Amino acid sequence: MTNTDDNLLRRSARVAFALVAFVWMVLEEWLWESLVKVTAVIARLPILRSLETWVRRLPPWAAMVAFILPVLILLPVKVMAFWFLATGHVRSGVLVFIGGKVLGTALLARLFTLTKPALLQVAWFCRCFAWFTSVRDRVYLYVKSLRAMQVAKAWLMRARERLRRVWRALRFRRA
Repeated sequence: MTNTDDNLLRRSARVAFALVAFVWMVLEEWLWESLVKVTAVIARLPILRSLETWVRRLPPWAAMVAFILPVLILLPVKVMAFWFLATGHVRSGVLVFIGGKVLGTALLARLFTLTKPALLQVAWFCRCFAWFTSVRDRVYLYVKSLRAMQVAKAWLMRARERLRRVWRALRFRRA
């Protein structure tokens, strides 16, 4: 392999990594935080409020079980999605998979918010969480420093502002 091929391969790998990291960042910042907000609103229901109070008080080992539970509960949903895909029902399979993923992420986001203090009392979880956040923060800094990321973010902010103006104009006309 020549030096030029090696450089091209490295640049291509960096671009692929940056794209994956960018998608991850958008999903985490938008989807995770949005789902935390939505589930917080839903959690105001009286029956869920008492359930959340109970979950917040769980000891570390029980908090770990509560945190892992959505993965196990939603496993049949993923199996169903793959069954749909395998039997040629692509649209149904994709919709079930996406719905399960969003529901699972919403549950996980809320449970993590509730159980984080207890989970961080578990030494190995605390180490893993510190390692993960350290790596994530370094990746975020790298991706945010890329010119393409800055251009994309500026474009998204302009698009969001245009949508807000359109929304306000539509609301104003109705009133």
